[in-house]
Amino acid sequence: MRALWRVIALSVCLLLPAVIQGASISSPEDIDWSSVRSIRERPSYRGAVSSLSEGPNRSQRILNGVTVARGDIPYAAAILISEEFATYFCGGVLVSELFVLTAASCVEGDRDLSITVLLDAAQINTAGEFIAVSEIIVHPAPSDNDIALLRLNRAVRLNDNIRPVTLPNRRQRTMTFVNQLASISGWGRTASNTNEALPLNNLRLVRNHVMSNFNCGVSFPFTITDQHICITGDSGSACAGDEGGPLTTVDVVTGRTFLIGLYSFTSFLGCGMGRPTVHTRITEYLDWIEANSDVVILDNWDTVA
Repeated sequence: MRALWRVIALSVCLLLPAVIQGASISSPEDIDWSSVRSIRERPSYRGAVSSLSEGPNRSQRILNGVTVARGDIPYAAAILISEEFATYFCGGVLVSELFVLTAASCVEGDRDLSITVLLDAAQINTAGEFIAVSEIIVHPAPSDNDIALLRLNRAVRLNDNIRPVTLPNRRQRTMTFVNQLASISGWGRTASNTNEALPLNNLRLVRNHVMSNFNCGVSFPFTITDQHICITGDSGSACAGDEGGPLTTVDVVTGRTFLIGLYSFTSFLGCGMGRPTVHTRITEYLDWIEANSDVVILDNWDTVA
């Protein structure tokens, strides 16, 4: 009987959110940027899957990506994941004064992590806020649901440069957003197989159209599910260092910019133009987000942007 209770206790512990302890970063001077690596270099990272689509034989540089000004993407979050001997980088998105969404693949696994969120970081070396993470809440089935919540250890001070993203309302749960123009932002590399330091100093933005999951599945056979949303790579692509970053679109009725995805993976061939990128579809997780954070999901929006 004692052995049975030990098994039950262990099972409960595995289901509990991870509480983060350890030293935090409070200023740019605390960071050795030369030691920061892509999350893809973390031994426990699970990432890009095989793709049959090599795309056209074009440059792997991100074309038409633009550097954004301070305040243009006030919900963009840079995430530093520190272990004993290494620091890794991911993107994220502020969804309330206390919570950030990111990819589960950025933060799952070893609980002995120190995580810091940087906000107001259009230029990352002059980020306005450095906030430690006190709790990681990973989806209970992360291998199929690449999403996690990070609880900040204090409420962020909102201003014109730091503001939560709008989340979809329940009316939009069945919308596919196919053919809508969507924006992906991050501090990731501008090409595959380069020696660019991560993160890049300037936050960048690329726009592509949402594609159907059926067409996306041609590039990623037996991989794409209802939990995914894909965009083309026609105008550029997310790359290493952009994992967990926000994919947004604009509601044609209200003019609101709102979150529809978190960057998850692309082809193992790299992030060259012409290859689609795959994101976690936020409308599939509205109940989970509301149940595990202080976010309230609205049934509908008002008509004011």
